[in-house]
Amino acid sequence: MSTRFAGLEQDLLQSLAKGLAVIEAFGPETPRLTLSQVARRIGLSPGSAQRVLRTLEHLGYVGREDGAFSLRPRALLLGYAYLSSQPLAAIAQPILAALTERTGESCSLAVLDGADVVYVGRAAAPRLRRDYVSVGTRIPAHTTSVGKVLLAALPEAALEAWLRATRLERVTPHAIAEPAALRDALAAVRRQGYGVNDQETIMGIRSIAVPVRVAGRVEAALGMSGEVVRLDVAEMVARLLPLLRDAADSLAGTMAARERGESLGVEPWRVR
Repeated sequence: MSTRFAGLEQDLLQSLAKGLAVIEAFGPETPRLTLSQVARRIGLSPGSAQRVLRTLEHLGYVGREDGAFSLRPRALLLGYAYLSSQPLAAIAQPILAALTERTGESCSLAVLDGADVVYVGRAAAPRLRRDYVSVGTRIPAHTTSVGKVLLAALPEAALEAWLRATRLERVTPHAIAEPAALRDALAAVRRQGYGVNDQETIMGIRSIAVPVRVAGRVEAALGMSGEVVRLDVAEMVARLLPLLRDAADSLAGTMAARERGESLGVEPWRVR
Protein backbone atom coordinates (compact mmCIF):
# COMPACT_ATOMS: atom_id res chain seq x y z
CA MET A 1 0.00 0.00 0.00
CA SER A 2 1.31 3.45 -0.91
CA THR A 3 2.41 5.51 2.08
CA ARG A 4 0.50 8.41 0.52
CA PHE A 5 -2.79 6.67 1.29
CA ALA A 6 -1.80 4.47 4.23
CA GLY A 7 -2.41 7.27 6.74
CA LEU A 8 -6.04 7.77 5.82
CA GLU A 9 -8.51 7.23 8.64
CA GLN A 10 -10.49 4.01 8.51
CA ASP A 11 -13.76 5.75 7.70
CA LEU A 12 -12.23 7.48 4.64
CA LEU A 13 -12.41 5.92 1.17
CA GLN A 14 -8.95 5.15 -0.19
CA SER A 15 -10.40 4.43 -3.62
CA LEU A 16 -11.92 7.90 -3.83
CA ALA A 17 -8.66 9.48 -2.65
CA LYS A 18 -6.74 7.56 -5.31
CA GLY A 19 -9.16 8.58 -8.05
CA LEU A 20 -8.91 12.26 -7.19
CA ALA A 21 -5.10 12.01 -6.94
CA VAL A 22 -4.96 10.53 -10.45
CA ILE A 23 -7.09 13.37 -11.84
CA GLU A 24 -4.82 15.91 -10.14
CA ALA A 25 -1.75 14.26 -11.72
CA PHE A 26 -2.69 15.74 -15.09
CA GLY A 27 -1.79 19.34 -15.81
CA PRO A 28 -0.18 21.79 -18.25
CA GLU A 29 3.16 19.97 -18.12
CA THR A 30 1.58 16.50 -18.03
CA PRO A 31 -1.47 16.48 -20.32
CA ARG A 32 -0.85 12.84 -21.31
CA LEU A 33 0.41 10.11 -18.98
CA THR A 34 1.01 6.42 -19.42
CA LEU A 35 -0.08 3.87 -16.85
CA SER A 36 3.44 3.56 -15.44
CA GLN A 37 3.82 7.35 -15.25
CA VAL A 38 0.56 7.66 -13.31
CA ALA A 39 1.64 4.89 -10.94
CA ARG A 40 4.99 6.61 -10.26
CA ARG A 41 3.53 10.09 -9.82
CA ILE A 42 0.81 8.97 -7.41
CA GLY A 43 2.78 6.26 -5.62
CA LEU A 44 0.51 3.37 -6.59
CA SER A 45 1.23 -0.13 -7.77
CA PRO A 46 0.66 -0.60 -11.53
CA GLY A 47 -2.32 -2.83 -10.77
CA SER A 48 -3.95 -0.27 -8.49
CA ALA A 49 -3.27 2.55 -10.96
CA GLN A 50 -4.82 0.49 -13.74
CA ARG A 51 -8.01 -0.10 -11.74
CA VAL A 52 -8.34 3.59 -10.96
CA LEU A 53 -7.73 4.61 -14.56
CA ARG A 54 -10.19 2.04 -15.89
CA THR A 55 -12.83 3.33 -13.47
CA LEU A 56 -12.23 6.95 -14.46
CA GLU A 57 -12.30 5.94 -18.13
CA HIS A 58 -15.60 4.14 -17.64
CA LEU A 59 -17.05 7.23 -15.95
CA GLY A 60 -15.82 9.49 -18.75
CA TYR A 61 -13.24 11.48 -16.79
CA VAL A 62 -10.21 10.18 -18.70
CA GLY A 63 -9.65 8.82 -22.18
CA ARG A 64 -6.97 6.59 -23.64
CA GLU A 65 -5.21 6.86 -26.99
CA ASP A 66 -1.98 5.27 -28.22
CA GLY A 67 -1.24 3.86 -24.77
CA ALA A 68 -1.52 7.19 -22.94
CA PHE A 69 -4.31 8.65 -20.82
CA SER A 70 -5.61 12.22 -20.76
CA LEU A 71 -8.47 14.07 -19.10
CA ARG A 72 -11.77 14.28 -20.94
CA PRO A 73 -14.15 17.29 -20.95
CA ARG A 74 -16.26 15.64 -18.24
CA ALA A 75 -13.48 16.48 -15.76
CA LEU A 76 -14.54 20.11 -16.15
CA LEU A 77 -17.65 19.26 -14.16
CA LEU A 78 -15.53 19.00 -11.02
CA GLY A 79 -14.19 22.52 -11.37
CA TYR A 80 -17.53 23.89 -12.53
CA ALA A 81 -19.24 22.41 -9.49
CA TYR A 82 -16.99 24.53 -7.27
CA LEU A 83 -17.33 27.73 -9.28
CA SER A 84 -21.09 27.41 -9.65
CA SER A 85 -21.42 26.94 -5.88
CA GLN A 86 -19.40 30.09 -5.17
CA PRO A 87 -21.55 33.18 -5.83
CA LEU A 88 -18.59 35.46 -5.12
CA ALA A 89 -16.86 34.36 -8.35
CA ALA A 90 -19.97 34.89 -10.48
CA ILE A 91 -20.75 38.28 -8.95
CA ALA A 92 -17.13 39.40 -9.34
CA GLN A 93 -16.76 38.65 -13.04
CA PRO A 94 -18.56 41.79 -14.34
CA ILE A 95 -16.55 43.87 -11.88
CA LEU A 96 -13.29 42.37 -13.14
CA ALA A 97 -14.32 43.10 -16.72
CA ALA A 98 -15.24 46.68 -15.86
CA LEU A 99 -11.93 47.28 -14.12
CA THR A 100 -9.98 45.89 -17.06
CA GLU A 101 -11.95 48.02 -19.53
CA ARG A 102 -11.36 51.15 -17.44
CA THR A 103 -7.66 50.64 -16.71
CA GLY A 104 -6.37 48.42 -19.50
CA GLU A 105 -4.81 46.14 -16.87
CA SER A 106 -5.61 42.52 -16.02
CA CYS A 107 -7.83 41.83 -13.00
CA SER A 108 -8.22 38.70 -10.89
CA LEU A 109 -10.12 37.25 -7.95
CA ALA A 110 -8.32 34.59 -5.89
CA VAL A 111 -8.79 32.42 -2.81
CA LEU A 112 -6.25 30.62 -0.62
CA ASP A 113 -5.93 26.84 -0.91
CA GLY A 114 -3.06 25.32 1.05
CA ALA A 115 0.28 26.69 -0.11
CA ASP A 116 -1.24 28.28 -3.22
CA VAL A 117 -3.73 30.83 -4.36
CA VAL A 118 -6.32 29.63 -6.84
CA TYR A 119 -7.74 32.11 -9.31
CA VAL A 120 -11.54 31.90 -9.45
CA GLY A 121 -12.12 34.97 -11.63
CA ARG A 122 -10.10 36.64 -14.35
CA ALA A 123 -10.34 39.43 -16.93
CA ALA A 124 -7.19 39.67 -19.05
CA ALA A 125 -5.96 42.90 -20.61
CA PRO A 126 -6.33 42.87 -24.41
CA ARG A 127 -2.72 43.95 -24.85
CA LEU A 128 -1.34 40.78 -23.24
CA ARG A 129 0.51 38.59 -25.70
CA ARG A 130 0.25 35.60 -23.37
CA ASP A 131 -1.76 35.46 -20.18
CA TYR A 132 -0.05 33.44 -17.44
CA VAL A 133 -3.23 33.23 -15.34
CA SER A 134 -6.63 31.71 -16.06
CA VAL A 135 -9.49 30.50 -13.89
CA GLY A 136 -8.17 27.50 -11.98
CA THR A 137 -4.49 28.53 -12.11
CA ARG A 138 -2.57 27.81 -8.90
CA ILE A 139 0.45 29.92 -7.91
CA PRO A 140 2.49 29.83 -4.66
CA ALA A 141 0.69 32.28 -2.39
CA HIS A 142 3.78 34.01 -1.01
CA THR A 143 4.81 35.18 -4.50
CA THR A 144 1.55 36.97 -5.35
CA SER A 145 -0.14 40.17 -4.21
CA VAL A 146 -3.46 38.36 -3.73
CA GLY A 147 -1.68 35.65 -1.76
CA LYS A 148 -0.04 38.15 0.57
CA VAL A 149 -3.41 39.75 1.24
CA LEU A 150 -4.98 36.39 2.06
CA LEU A 151 -2.06 35.25 4.22
CA ALA A 152 -2.05 38.55 6.10
CA ALA A 153 -5.69 37.94 7.02
CA LEU A 154 -4.95 34.61 8.72
CA PRO A 155 -4.95 34.45 12.52
CA GLU A 156 -1.42 34.32 13.91
CA ALA A 157 -1.61 30.65 14.86
CA ALA A 158 -2.95 29.70 11.43
CA LEU A 159 -0.20 31.69 9.70
CA GLU A 160 2.51 30.01 11.77
CA ALA A 161 1.04 26.60 10.92
CA TRP A 162 1.02 27.61 7.24
CA LEU A 163 4.67 28.66 7.42
CA ARG A 164 5.68 25.37 9.06
CA ALA A 165 3.89 23.36 6.39
CA THR A 166 5.01 25.40 3.36
CA ARG A 167 8.29 25.47 1.52
CA LEU A 168 8.86 29.04 0.32
CA GLU A 169 10.18 28.65 -3.20
CA ARG A 170 12.14 31.48 -4.81
CA VAL A 171 10.16 31.50 -8.05
CA THR A 172 12.04 34.59 -9.28
CA PRO A 173 15.05 36.45 -7.85
CA HIS A 174 12.59 38.94 -6.32
CA ALA A 175 10.49 36.37 -4.47
CA ILE A 176 10.55 36.14 -0.68
CA ALA A 177 11.95 32.80 0.44
CA GLU A 178 12.56 33.30 4.19
CA PRO A 179 9.79 33.02 6.80
CA ALA A 180 11.02 36.04 8.75
CA ALA A 181 11.01 38.24 5.65
CA LEU A 182 7.53 37.03 4.73
CA ARG A 183 6.24 37.81 8.24
CA ASP A 184 7.58 41.36 7.86
CA ALA A 185 5.97 41.70 4.42
CA LEU A 186 2.61 40.48 5.74
CA ALA A 187 2.79 42.89 8.67
CA ALA A 188 3.18 45.70 6.11
CA VAL A 189 0.15 44.39 4.21
CA ARG A 190 -1.95 44.56 7.41
CA ARG A 191 -0.82 48.14 8.08
CA GLN A 192 -1.38 49.32 4.52
CA GLY A 193 -4.48 47.33 3.68
CA TYR A 194 -3.06 46.10 0.38
CA GLY A 195 -0.38 43.78 -1.00
CA VAL A 196 2.14 44.25 -3.80
CA ASN A 197 3.95 41.74 -5.99
CA ASP A 198 6.97 43.31 -7.65
CA GLN A 199 8.11 40.68 -10.18
CA GLU A 200 7.89 37.91 -7.59
CA THR A 201 5.67 35.62 -9.66
CA ILE A 202 7.05 36.34 -13.11
CA MET A 203 9.72 38.77 -14.26
CA GLY A 204 8.30 41.84 -15.93
CA ILE A 205 4.94 41.81 -14.10
CA ARG A 206 3.79 43.80 -11.08
CA SER A 207 0.48 43.54 -9.25
CA ILE A 208 -1.47 45.03 -6.39
CA ALA A 209 -4.35 43.48 -4.42
CA VAL A 210 -6.87 44.24 -1.68
CA PRO A 211 -9.03 42.01 0.53
CA VAL A 212 -12.70 41.32 -0.10
CA ARG A 213 -14.41 41.24 3.31
CA VAL A 214 -17.86 39.75 3.79
CA ALA A 215 -19.39 39.90 7.27
CA GLY A 216 -15.99 40.81 8.68
CA ARG A 217 -14.18 37.84 7.10
CA VAL A 218 -11.68 38.06 4.26
CA GLU A 219 -13.26 35.72 1.71
CA ALA A 220 -11.03 36.49 -1.29
CA ALA A 221 -8.53 38.97 -2.71
CA LEU A 222 -9.05 41.26 -5.69
CA GLY A 223 -5.98 42.17 -7.70
CA MET A 224 -4.74 44.01 -10.78
CA SER A 225 -1.51 43.42 -12.67
CA GLY A 226 0.49 45.00 -15.47
CA GLU A 227 3.88 45.13 -17.11
CA VAL A 228 6.74 46.88 -15.32
CA VAL A 229 7.48 48.98 -18.40
CA ARG A 230 4.15 50.76 -17.81
CA LEU A 231 3.54 50.47 -14.08
CA ASP A 232 5.74 51.29 -11.13
CA VAL A 233 4.65 50.63 -7.57
CA ALA A 234 3.89 54.28 -6.84
CA GLU A 235 1.57 54.51 -9.85
CA MET A 236 -0.24 51.32 -8.86
CA VAL A 237 -0.89 52.73 -5.39
CA ALA A 238 -1.98 56.13 -6.71
CA ARG A 239 -4.06 55.05 -9.72
CA LEU A 240 -5.16 51.45 -9.28
CA LEU A 241 -5.54 51.06 -5.52
CA PRO A 242 -8.55 53.41 -5.14
CA LEU A 243 -10.36 51.58 -7.96
CA LEU A 244 -9.61 48.20 -6.39
CA ARG A 245 -10.87 49.30 -2.99
CA ASP A 246 -14.06 50.69 -4.48
CA ALA A 247 -14.62 47.47 -6.41
CA ALA A 248 -13.92 45.29 -3.36
CA ASP A 249 -16.37 47.31 -1.28
CA SER A 250 -19.03 46.95 -3.97
CA LEU A 251 -18.44 43.23 -4.23
CA ALA A 252 -18.57 42.79 -0.46
CA GLY A 253 -21.77 44.81 -0.24
CA THR A 254 -23.42 42.74 -2.95
CA MET A 255 -22.42 39.52 -1.22
CA ALA A 256 -23.69 40.77 2.14
CA ALA A 257 -27.03 41.73 0.59
CA ARG A 258 -27.26 38.31 -1.02
CA GLU A 259 -26.63 36.58 2.30
CA ARG A 260 -29.40 38.67 3.86
CA GLY A 261 -31.73 37.50 1.11
CA GLU A 262 -32.15 40.99 -0.35
CA SER A 263 -32.74 41.66 -4.04
CA LEU A 264 -29.49 42.37 -5.85
CA GLY A 265 -31.20 44.63 -8.37
CA VAL A 266 -30.12 45.03 -11.96
CA GLU A 267 -27.74 47.98 -11.82
CA PRO A 268 -24.19 46.73 -12.52
CA TRP A 269 -21.18 48.13 -10.71
CA ARG A 270 -19.39 50.88 -12.62
CA VAL A 271 -15.85 52.20 -12.18
CA ARG A 272 -16.11 55.73 -10.90
